[in-house]
Amino acid sequence: MKGKLGNFLTKHGAKLALAIVIALILVDTLITYSYKSAMSRNITTQHKLSEISVRKGTIISDLNNIDMSLRGYLLVGNEAFVGTYEKIKKQNRPTMAYLEQTLPTIGVDRSVLRDMESMMNKYFELMDKAISLYRAGNSPDALTIIKEDHGTAVWETYVKLSEKIDPVVQHLKDESDNDYNRLLTVSMFFQGILFAIGIPTVVYAILNLQRTQKRRIALFKKLDYQNRTLIFDSNDSVAVEDEDAVITSMIDNLKKSESFIKSIAQGDLEVKWDGFSKANAEINKHNISGALLVMRDGMKQRQADAIRQQWVSDGLNKVADIIRDNQTKYELLCEKTVSFIVKYLNAQQGSLFVLNTERDDDPHLTLVSCYAFDKKKHVTKRVDIGEGMLGQVYLEGQPAYLTSVPENYVHITSGLGEAGPRVLTIYPFKQNETVVALIEIAAFTTFDSHALSFLAEAGKSIAASISAIQTNARTTALLEMSQQQMEQLRSQEEEMRQNMEELEATQEEMRRRENGQPTVEVK
Repeated sequence: MKGKLGNFLTKHGAKLALAIVIALILVDTLITYSYKSAMSRNITTQHKLSEISVRKGTIISDLNNIDMSLRGYLLVGNEAFVGTYEKIKKQNRPTMAYLEQTLPTIGVDRSVLRDMESMMNKYFELMDKAISLYRAGNSPDALTIIKEDHGTAVWETYVKLSEKIDPVVQHLKDESDNDYNRLLTVSMFFQGILFAIGIPTVVYAILNLQRTQKRRIALFKKLDYQNRTLIFDSNDSVAVEDEDAVITSMIDNLKKSESFIKSIAQGDLEVKWDGFSKANAEINKHNISGALLVMRDGMKQRQADAIRQQWVSDGLNKVADIIRDNQTKYELLCEKTVSFIVKYLNAQQGSLFVLNTERDDDPHLTLVSCYAFDKKKHVTKRVDIGEGMLGQVYLEGQPAYLTSVPENYVHITSGLGEAGPRVLTIYPFKQNETVVALIEIAAFTTFDSHALSFLAEAGKSIAASISAIQTNARTTALLEMSQQQMEQLRSQEEEMRQNMEELEATQEEMRRRENGQPTVEVK
C-alpha cells in the first residue's frame, strides 16, 4: 500500500500539487470576490447608517444654533440672526423627511419620529412667537420665552428618539462589520494557506521572535511604570530595553523604602529619601515615597505639638506654684507672675495692669508690676478706661497682637543699647468673662499659637487669684471698718450714759432746791 502511494506521488505529485494550488486559487478567487462584494455592501450600509446618525445629530445641533441665533437677535436686534433661524427651520423638514424615508429600511418604524416632529413644531412656533413679540416691541415677553428654556423638552425628546434609533444603528453596524470580518478572515485563511506552502517556517520564526521581543519590552515597560508610580520616580529616564537598568532601579527603590522605614522605626524623624527633590515632589505625591514622607512630616508635627503642649503644661504648673506660694501676697504675686511669664515667653518687657474700683465713680487700670522697664524713664501707672490700646483692650475684652509696633510706644533697653520691639501683645485676664487685669508684653520675636495659648490659660488662673485676693482684701477692710464702727458706737453709748447720769443729777439738784433741801455738789 505504501509502495503504491509512493509510486503515485512520484508520478503525479507535481500535478497533484498543481491541482491543489489551482483549486486553492479558485477558492481564494471566489472568496475574494465575495469579500469585495461584502466590503461594498458594508461601505454602503455604513454610509447609510452614518448618514442617519448625522441627520439625527443635525436635529440637536440645529436646536443649539437656533437658541444662539435667537438669543443674539434679542440682544442686538440684528435681522441676520433671524435669517439664520429661518434657514435652519427650512433645513429641518428635509432632515425629518429623510429619516422618515430611511428608518423603515433599517427596521425602525417611522412612528418613532412623531414625538420629535411634534416637539420641534411646537418649538418653532414658540420661537416664531418670540420673534413676533420682539418685532412688536414687546422684548420682555420675548426674552421670557427664551429664558423658559423650551429646548430642554426638545432635548429630552431627542434623547428618547436616540434610545430607539441608536441601538438599531449600532446593531446593524456591528452585524455588517461581523459579515465583513468573517469573509475577511476566510480570505486571509486561504491566502495564509497559499503562503504557508512557500515559507511557513521562516514566517513563523520571525513572527514568533517579534512577539517574544514585544512581550518582553511590554513587561519591562510595565515594571518601570509600576516602579515609578508605586514606589519612587526619580524623574530620570530609563531605557526599557535595558532590562538590567529597570531591575536595578526597582531594587534600589525597595532598598530606599526599607532604609527609610527602619530609620522612622528607630525614631529618626529627620531621615530623608535619597533623590527626593522639589523637581520630582509632585510626581511622587501619591506613591510610597510620598506617603512615607507625609507620614514622617505628620509624626514630626505631632512630636512638635506634644513638646509645645508639654511646654504649655509645664508653664501653667509653674504659674500655679507661684499663685499657691503667694495667695495672700498681692504685690509679690503680681511681681513674680509678670517676671515668670516674660522670661518663659522669651520676651523682653512686661507690665501688669489691674482694674481699680476703689471709687465707683472713677474705675481705672493701675500698674501693679512691671519687668525690665527702664526705671529712669517714666512708666504710666494709671490708664483710664478706653484710653489708648490698654483701655481699648479692656473695653473690648479681646487680646491685641501687634507685629508693627508704633514708634516711641515702648523701647527695650539692654547693655547694647535701646531698640523698639517687633511684637507687642496686650492680653486681658478674665474671671467669669469679666476683665480683672491686663498684661502687656513686648518682645523682639513673634509668639506662636502655643505661647498665646499658654498666656490665655495662665491669665485665667492669675485673674482668679487676683480676684480672690481683692475679694479677701475688701472683706478684711469691711470687717475692720465694721469693728471701728462698733468701737465708735460703744464709745458713743458710754458718753451718752455719762451724759444721762449728769442730767439726772442736775434734775435731782433742781428738785432739792425747789423743796428747800440742802444741795449736793455734783462732781
